Formats: sequence, C-alpha cells, structure tokens
Amino acid sequence: MILPDWFEAFEAVCNRGHDALGWGLPEPWIHAELYAELKRRAANSGWMPFFTEVPYVTFYPVQLPKHTNRDWRIAGAVKWVDLCLHREDHNAWCWFEFKVRHAGRRERQQEATRQAMTAVRKDIVALVGFSADLTANTWEHPDEHTRAYWFEDILQPHTRGIRSGQHTFAMAFLHLGGDLVPAIWNKGRLTDEVREWLAYRGKQAGRQPTCPTISVTVSRQSLSGGHSLVICRWESG
Repeated sequence: MILPDWFEAFEAVCNRGHDALGWGLPEPWIHAELYAELKRRAANSGWMPFFTEVPYVTFYPVQLPKHTNRDWRIAGAVKWVDLCLHREDHNAWCWFEFKVRHAGRRERQQEATRQAMTAVRKDIVALVGFSADLTANTWEHPDEHTRAYWFEDILQPHTRGIRSGQHTFAMAFLHLGGDLVPAIWNKGRLTDEVREWLAYRGKQAGRQPTCPTISVTVSRQSLSGGHSLVICRWESG
C-alpha cells in the first residue's frame, strides 16, 4: 500500500511556515497545516484524513491510565492519534503520530535529543500495541472518559472497516533549524530504543510483544529552512 508522501507534505508545510516555525511551540500550527496539506492531496493519494484526532486502543500506552478508569492490561488504554487517514477504496487505514522540536542551544542539545527520542519511541510503541477490535469497540461504545458528540456520525459508520481493514502506521520527527545527531538518529539506534521500551511496556502488560520491522528514513537538513525529518513506517502483523 502506497502511503502519502510524508516528505513532500512536510516540505510544503515548512515552505509556507517560515515565520510560524519560529514560534516556541510550533507543533499545533504544523498539526493543522499538515491536516490541510494531506486533505488537499487526498484526491490524488486516496488518503483522506479525519478532521480531528481520533481515539485508538493500545496495550502499550505512553501513560498508564488510572485503574479506576479501566483495566488497561485487559481492555487496553485509549490514546488519541495525531492524524488518522482512511483510504476507502482499499479499506486501508494509516495511524500517524509526529513530534516537532527546535534544534535548541548547543549547551542543552544532548538533553533535548534524549527527550525527543524518548517521546518518539513511546509513541511508536503505543502504535505497536494498537488493537483494531478494541478500537472499533471504543468507537461504538465509548466510555465516559472518551466519548464525544461527533462519534455517532463520524466514527461509528467505520467500525466494521476498522475490524477488517489493513492498518499501517507512521511516526515522524521534525527537527527544526538544524542537523540531527547521527549517533542517535539512525535506524539501528532508533530500533534499539523502540525494542527496549516495548519490552518494558510488554512486561508491565503481562505480554510478550514482537517488534515489527520498521522502515526508518533520516533526512538531514533537506527541508526548506534547513530542517531535518525522520520518518518511521510499518504495517500491522
């Protein structure tokens, strides 16, 4: 399944956002612009993004829910994905997370890099723990902590497609205004970080997870403005 061209989409967003990207917390702006860009491309790509973040259920959450809310080891935990895209002609789904960080000052660059890697690997592992059945159940019968007024019209018509569909996953890290640390942002190191966190969460969940084969593409200072981008992609097992 051919996914949207993430590099072209981020390039288009960065091209029209030189001033906005100087803002200290640019991620929400990029989120909205990325949605708009992917929607514009939908007629050609076939991938239509939902207009808002949608919930999915994972057995390896970034943050553990309170036991008073749900037993996450059995029922999973709810996480809201940055972008969910649907290709109706193939009943294909793409669950997409992204993180954005400024390069930062030299004296704290190493710490900023570690924090970014931690955030990226946690989001990847959460997607690895995705459950199609439990996600469809949540769209059909959301609990009081999850439901929204638009579920019935927007999500519930797709529950059968969620259960039977083909699911792919992607994670992007946009590094603004500088190069990436090669010793950290490479396929081997990133895969090791994911495996380590996946094993930790799997032990907590009482499961023995298998790490998928993740395609990692690192593009250093190739985007407009000298920004760097990391894209990770994989399919459900």
